[in-house]
Amino acid sequence: MKTTASRMFALLAPLGALATPAHAGVLSANEIFSQFNAVVFGNFSSTSDVEGRSVVGGNLTGGASFDIKPANVAASSFSGLTVYGNATGGGNYNVNNGSGVTIAGFNTVSFSLNGGGSAYVGGANTGNLSLQNGTGSVTVGGANGGTLLIGQGGSVFIGAANGGAINANGSASVAINGNNTANITMNGGGSVAVNGNNSGTISLNGGTLTYTGKQTGNLNGGGKAIQTASLNLAAPTSTLPSFANTFQAPLTNLSKQLDALAANSIATSSNNAVTFNAKPDSTRTAVFDIDSSVLKPNSTVTINLDGATSVIINVVVDGCVAATCVFSLPNSVNFANPTGYASSVLWNFVNATGLTFPNEIGGSVLAPLAAVTNNAPIDGTLVADSYSGNGELHSHPYTGTLPDGTAAPVAGALPASSANSLPVPEPGSLILLAFGLAALGAARRRAFAATCRR
Repeated sequence: MKTTASRMFALLAPLGALATPAHAGVLSANEIFSQFNAVVFGNFSSTSDVEGRSVVGGNLTGGASFDIKPANVAASSFSGLTVYGNATGGGNYNVNNGSGVTIAGFNTVSFSLNGGGSAYVGGANTGNLSLQNGTGSVTVGGANGGTLLIGQGGSVFIGAANGGAINANGSASVAINGNNTANITMNGGGSVAVNGNNSGTISLNGGTLTYTGKQTGNLNGGGKAIQTASLNLAAPTSTLPSFANTFQAPLTNLSKQLDALAANSIATSSNNAVTFNAKPDSTRTAVFDIDSSVLKPNSTVTINLDGATSVIINVVVDGCVAATCVFSLPNSVNFANPTGYASSVLWNFVNATGLTFPNEIGGSVLAPLAAVTNNAPIDGTLVADSYSGNGELHSHPYTGTLPDGTAAPVAGALPASSANSLPVPEPGSLILLAFGLAALGAARRRAFAATCRR
């Protein structure tokens, strides 16, 4: 088997502290691939576009545009961009189509939400949050020092002191659970509630200020100010489920399940051509088993579906040293017509700990152990341990059939997915059994592949 028990336990253990009330339902592997363009377990860094929805288990850095072409992606209760860690580095990001952004930790970057939507920051915020061309809401769980803009009305909640300017066009409500020292402009009227002192200038435009402490700031634009003994400003709550249970464990298990499938199709190499000729079974599923050395320099890679709707290409990185399995596709490898088959193909890099894609590749990439970088588009969903991108991620959701990522790996046909089975960590004995079954399946598959290559 390509991974160790210690690695498995390490994958299941983290992020438990982030567990909050779960979204409705449980995501199967098929649902994850249909809803997300990127699922990254650790840190995500990129300055290139991501066309679909993204979820990041670690921190976000860089400065990219998200949810550019959401038409191909299934509806989801997740935001266009969800980060379980922090957004850091002071970059500038665009989140389009009103899809929203959720940051579980603190935020130091600037987000422009084009089309409105919601911006949620669980901790402190010093970045600028701008909701353009639509109504929406901004929630900052901690103190705020960034500029907040509500383009066409909506709401703002700040869970501690506010030192950042707030501008609201259209009728809006602003609630600050602490002192306010910044300017607040309510161009469309509305209400401002300060659970503390106000020393900032507030332009009410006929609206209302309610406060509990001292009012020493200027009030412009008419309206009225009301002092009250107390304010009960309830914070909107995050609905993020556990990242480990919802994404990390099932996708790691899925890679093992796919690795244990028996190959029924082979890749041939001749001169400068590598051809994947699918031989789908009765479920229209084709499974390939290759070593990374098959993808040779100066090769043109062609995938012939021949009626297959689910194409699984299990790739084992050869030449590993001390469990470090790093593979960079040669710069001269060319994938012919990658978007023509992208939604039907899934590349499962079962043991890769590092991957580099210098050229465009068609199909989703499942690499749960790998630090991934790209210099050209990946046409499909990317699943990686971490990501540092220099190329775009294109939205071509995988439409084939997958196991749900919860069962032990089983060789043979792909079982039907189940959207209702809870992805939970397995007991240690079951993990060892899973390793044994996967190793047996892999050995049989290696023998089959070796026979086909003779």
